[in-house]
Amino acid sequence: MSDSAVTCNNCGLPYTLPEDDEVVGNVPHVLLCGHIFCTVCLLESPRGFITCHECKMVTNVGEEGVDGLQVDSRIIGLIYTARMNTKKRQGDKLRARKFRSPSASPPARTEHPNTEVGPDMLKVLDEALCKATENLNTLDNLHQTLTSGIHAQLKKERSRITKEIEDCTEKAIGMLHKRRSVLMSELSSLEQLFSDGREECQKLEERRKEMRMAIQKAKHVRQVPSLGTYCHLDKVLETLETPVDVGSYDMSSLTLCSKLRCVLHVDILTESLSKFLYLMDGDVKLVSSVPAPEERAGTPAVKSRWEKSGERRGGRSRGRARDSMLSLPAPASDQKQNSPNVIIEEIIEESDSGTEREGMVLDSKRLQRQKVPRRSRKAQKDRTPLLQCKALQEWVVLTHVVNPTHFYVRLVSEHKAGVALTKKVNKLCFEEHRRFMDKDEIKTGMLVFVRWKDDWCRAKVCELFQKGCLECVTQCCAAEIARLQVFFQDHGFTKGLTFSDEGGLRGLNECLRKVDSDAQFELHHWAPQAIRCSLRDIIPSDLVKGWSAEARDEMRRVIGSGAVEMQVFSEDRDTLLVDLKKASVDDILLSLREHLVFMELARFYSPQVAPSGSKPLQFYPPVHPKLNLELHAVVSYVNTPSDFYVQLVDSMEFLLLNSKLQDCYGPPGSATELQIYCPCLGQACVALCEKNKDWCRAEVTGFPGGRMVEVQYVDFGNKKTVSINDLRQIKDEFFALPAMALWCSLVDVTSVGDSWSEESIEVFRKMTEQNLVTLVVSKLVPHSKVLPVRLYEVSKCFTEPAVSIGEILVKRGLASLVTKQVQLKETPLPDTAVWDPPLSEEHKSPDEPLPPPPPPTVEPPELQVTLNLPACLKDLRVRVTHVTSPGHICVQLLQFDNQLKRVHDLMNRGYLKSDQQEVDWKVEMSCAANVNGVWERGKVCSVSTSNISEVLRCDFGNTVKLHISNLRPLLPELVGSLLLECCLSDIRPAGGRSTWTATACDFISYYLTGATAVMTIKDASARPAPVSLFCSNRSGQDVSIADFLISEGLALRERTVKVPPTPKPPSAVCEEQGAVSGESVLWRDECVPGLEEAVCEKSSVKNETPLCSYSPRPAPLTTPSPEKVKTQAYLPPEFPPCGHTRMSISAVSDDGVIYAMTPQAECEFERLKDCLQQHIKTLPRQRHYNWKSVLGCAVMGSDMLWYRGQVQEVIGGHVKVQYVDQGIVENIPVCHVYPVVLCENIPQLSVPCQLNGVIPVGGSWQWDAVALMKELLLGRSVSVQIMELPENLHGLVTVEIILDGMALSRIMVNHQHASFDPSISVPEDYVVKPPVPDLDDWDLNTKGLEELQPVLGVFTNPTLPDKGKQFRVKVKHLRTPNEVFLSLVDMPMCDQKQETLQEALEQVNKDIDSLPQLTDFPMEGPCLAEYSDGLYYRAKLLGFTELNPSIKILVRHVDYGSDDILPPCKLRCLPPSLLQFPCEAVCVRLAGFKPPHVCVEVERISYRPEWSMKSMLEMIDLLHGNLSAVVTGVEPQLTVVLYRADKTLVHVPLVEKGLADYE
Repeated sequence: MSDSAVTCNNCGLPYTLPEDDEVVGNVPHVLLCGHIFCTVCLLESPRGFITCHECKMVTNVGEEGVDGLQVDSRIIGLIYTARMNTKKRQGDKLRARKFRSPSASPPARTEHPNTEVGPDMLKVLDEALCKATENLNTLDNLHQTLTSGIHAQLKKERSRITKEIEDCTEKAIGMLHKRRSVLMSELSSLEQLFSDGREECQKLEERRKEMRMAIQKAKHVRQVPSLGTYCHLDKVLETLETPVDVGSYDMSSLTLCSKLRCVLHVDILTESLSKFLYLMDGDVKLVSSVPAPEERAGTPAVKSRWEKSGERRGGRSRGRARDSMLSLPAPASDQKQNSPNVIIEEIIEESDSGTEREGMVLDSKRLQRQKVPRRSRKAQKDRTPLLQCKALQEWVVLTHVVNPTHFYVRLVSEHKAGVALTKKVNKLCFEEHRRFMDKDEIKTGMLVFVRWKDDWCRAKVCELFQKGCLECVTQCCAAEIARLQVFFQDHGFTKGLTFSDEGGLRGLNECLRKVDSDAQFELHHWAPQAIRCSLRDIIPSDLVKGWSAEARDEMRRVIGSGAVEMQVFSEDRDTLLVDLKKASVDDILLSLREHLVFMELARFYSPQVAPSGSKPLQFYPPVHPKLNLELHAVVSYVNTPSDFYVQLVDSMEFLLLNSKLQDCYGPPGSATELQIYCPCLGQACVALCEKNKDWCRAEVTGFPGGRMVEVQYVDFGNKKTVSINDLRQIKDEFFALPAMALWCSLVDVTSVGDSWSEESIEVFRKMTEQNLVTLVVSKLVPHSKVLPVRLYEVSKCFTEPAVSIGEILVKRGLASLVTKQVQLKETPLPDTAVWDPPLSEEHKSPDEPLPPPPPPTVEPPELQVTLNLPACLKDLRVRVTHVTSPGHICVQLLQFDNQLKRVHDLMNRGYLKSDQQEVDWKVEMSCAANVNGVWERGKVCSVSTSNISEVLRCDFGNTVKLHISNLRPLLPELVGSLLLECCLSDIRPAGGRSTWTATACDFISYYLTGATAVMTIKDASARPAPVSLFCSNRSGQDVSIADFLISEGLALRERTVKVPPTPKPPSAVCEEQGAVSGESVLWRDECVPGLEEAVCEKSSVKNETPLCSYSPRPAPLTTPSPEKVKTQAYLPPEFPPCGHTRMSISAVSDDGVIYAMTPQAECEFERLKDCLQQHIKTLPRQRHYNWKSVLGCAVMGSDMLWYRGQVQEVIGGHVKVQYVDQGIVENIPVCHVYPVVLCENIPQLSVPCQLNGVIPVGGSWQWDAVALMKELLLGRSVSVQIMELPENLHGLVTVEIILDGMALSRIMVNHQHASFDPSISVPEDYVVKPPVPDLDDWDLNTKGLEELQPVLGVFTNPTLPDKGKQFRVKVKHLRTPNEVFLSLVDMPMCDQKQETLQEALEQVNKDIDSLPQLTDFPMEGPCLAEYSDGLYYRAKLLGFTELNPSIKILVRHVDYGSDDILPPCKLRCLPPSLLQFPCEAVCVRLAGFKPPHVCVEVERISYRPEWSMKSMLEMIDLLHGNLSAVVTGVEPQLTVVLYRADKTLVHVPLVEKGLADYE
């Protein structure tokens, strides 16, 4: 038995064992089902699982694959046994050969019969036999491996090629399915075959509908017999009993047959299959023998019946008449109907290059018509350019006119194609599956069929409006469409369609049909028939108003409805630039362009350099960044490394600007409203960017020719040539932001040659264009020059140093460094480096280039141990720590609390576990003192013999006595003090004393020690520093401590005398501008009491010395020129420090700037106002001034008091002035404004502020937002948190204002006037919570308070009869024709003696003043409301309709159903006795009718547009007289049927007039 005796039952291969690592065995494996298969069979199964070939059971395989399965040990044993037997037989054979008889030896050796083989030879033979046995085994294994491998590979290749054949066959089958769809689409002619049968079906449907209606009426009469009087029972019975005449209906349509049949050319198909479906062996095609069609049995040879015609069935495929027009084959003649064999064949689109024709110029006298067909839309992209020397001509008919540069025409030569298209569309629309269903979606740009006049037309959806939405949507379900706007492709006009809410899809399907893929395939032969055109090179006569309606009407009148000749010059996108010519009576062609120009309705286009010699409005130049400041930017456009443009990315303004530009100029309506017809050089505009189809701000830079304009996009820097049709007028709001593109150049590098090479430009563009870079400005230049900058690559890791882009170009040899001589030509800057160089690099050679500066690192603030006063010395928040007298006060600045805490924490950590040291303490030694367990900085004042020392607390100001064991030596780096010693200024001790009394010292110490105050430092260099202190009293008002001491009699006001100024010489007085004669104005300085004497001396000097010596001359007759006056602006305000404070709001400007005053500024303003009145005692003499150079001025207000002001602009006889101390802006007559600066040393008292963390809607505060801020802020003292101080002294302080615990910024966002700044991650980050007020302990007593009044309920409705019962009613109010308020005529009374509602209301109106006004306004709450007759009636509250400027409430009179809007003063509380009466008016819906689906009435009800006003008036006339009702439904709304006195339905006349439809 051999080792190959056992074979696999599945594949027949023998089982083998693996010999070594190179030979893989074929081992038997056992599956879970018990069946055994070899390794080769199992490897063909997919990964992860094995399916048994016999029982189909699945066996999961692990990561080891097939090798991990169990091996059958029985078969393995048989293989081993067979192998051992084989080896045993081989050994027996060798031994037999070894002892074999020599009789078989060759005859040559017969002479030596006794010679034997030696032992050496036997050993050699044994070794050879063993080696041969091994070789044989190897050959056997190779044979088995090769046999099994070939079988497996053959099976694998067969599977692969089989799959490819199946894939190719499936593709061929798919093509056959497509062909089947084409053939099925040609079966639409079958619909006409059964047109008579469909008419019979409609008759049957009408008969069935009539029968169902009669059966329904009969059932209702049986249920409610009383309804028999309201319908014609005779007609109903006649309808029910009339028999059905079967013979009257034509049933012949059931046997109709068409002559259409489908033919398959088998021979041609078989021959074609061998051409497009075959096998390839590499590059060689394998040709299989296919029997000829004649040799196939039973397959007759049928010839193809292709008709080589260039026509397409149903119409001609054409596109726009463009620069080059291709002539397509003419339509084929229709096949005869009596043809016995109708073959539906494939429609082949042929393109013959020889059919292309050139346009020819027509002779104007002969007026011959030239047929110039047009191409398909698909070929428009590949059109050839138009020859400039020739123009195409065509006869057209005008279809629609928007204006002379936007109209549509149709070719006369395609009239037959248009007729065929109309028939085809009408035929498609009669198919039932074209109707819209509830789930069908309609999208913008979708092709639909729309009914217009009596035909169906193709149209595209332009705008789509969903029910309940005010803005258009992109897609919507068919059932949710409220209205849409469609564009008729074959006529050129746009039409809007509105659909009613009632009736579902019925109204939609009456005028709309859907277009599926089959219909699109059938209609793709017809391109849109309407061609958009524009009269060439004409613009409106009035460029501001645009095209007038008169020009449009004149164009329609001249062209009319007849055919005219159209001359095509060129093309602008989808618009042909043409001229229309019409033959006159004397055979002269009349040009429409020339006619409109002659009628002065248009003029020829010609670009201007500047309109009327005036300079056009331009954009603000871009804002240059600060010098040596790192900013992130994006390179928007690159010309060369010395000429490129960047955009800064630190602001979100550009993104908001771009979004608003698209919203404003993106809609189609903006094309006619903001069209530019004749641009001028340098004009600011908005241009369309071809790259991304966005509208961008631009500036006109040139006119290349024709109607093309060269523009530069100011926010990107690049220049483009665009059509004039792509320009729009720019609105004023888009001038607010400056140009965003910075014109830059790389500094310190230049080109290698005379100019930059293409390689260097390309490398620089790849590194920078549209990439984020770091920009550093190296020199400030005017806006007209290029800005020198350095660019650095933004590293991915912040630890990596920034790499200069200029250095990269230099290293690559694409640029060179600027030489030293070139640098000397420039003016050296005082500070050209951003960072100081390292100390090790100070002695570097100047020729060696400096490395790029390292990025700045943010270090923690250094520990400050000594007080350094801030730059702003006004309104500092301080804490009073120690008070000795008004002349010695110790304070801590609250802004240094963090530094003080760090010092104390550092000392506690350093001295907490320190041991006492032997130190000889002396006076003025700094020490660390342990005061009540806390280590503080101190200074030794004295040391007693008992080791008790007096120590001054350096950070608090008071002295304490401590044992020397509590003292430690203070580290030198901690020596200092954060305390400020100050004194009250402008006061002195009372009583003529030179020192402060003990009473004054105790008094101020009692009130100030430990208090928080607001301090203003007068002299920062003096010690103690003179200051003014303000503290809050119990009422929350800030009180000056100095004034408080003066009011208590403990101090007096300090008197200061200054030397009067020296009078000026006469020459200086002569040259002084704005000087005023001493006769009209008397001056007095606020701080110098003796200034009047100085003024008098000055006047005497003026009188003694003549101001100007000249000979007298007669006065000129001309009007004197304005006197030139120049004044300086007032000093900017002193900003309060950052932190919380209280301020009074004095004004809110129109741009949303809030002007606030601190309490100290208010006190200063009162003193300043008194001083100003003494400054100018009389009204100055009025003169003619030149106000151009006037900034500061004096203003007489409406209260006839003088104020300080600043001139903003001159408007006629008025001057626009801002009160600098209040922020108010007013227009003041010139006579009340005086060009002089008063109290110039006092800064402005009002601080301009802006809200923190919010962005106004639209980028600037709107008028309603400013009105809201004025209402909330003006005249109020509010809590203010100073968030950030501006760097510019004339800038705005960023604040957060708290109103009753709510931030003003949140209020503005809640009213949708602003949005939160996206740069702040969480809105709560900048919302400042107001400080918790100090609440006093109130002893509240509730005795004597009135008890709460009981809350009234709601009105109840009257009880109506049950369903089916008739009752008399009266209509109280009409809301819509099918929604009314009814009142029961016979309302039951519970008690005859009980008073009625009318009597109760009369009693209440007699004593109406005794009822209180309504103070609580719950929804549906009862009340008494005053009517127009002056009486009060019952009503219920529906809601608030107006809150500003006054409150208005919407109420409904429950007994009448009418609504009214009333102020709260006309509402009274309802007495409980009137609540027991039910409402007399009940709102019901009238059943049986609904709004019409189609209504031609234009006037509609505003709140219910589905109803017309005519239907409303008709319904009012129908509701007069005796009426009765029957309840038909209660839920969800009370529904009744209303009858008149003659037992007929009320709504029947309304339906008969077409104003309503039956429900």
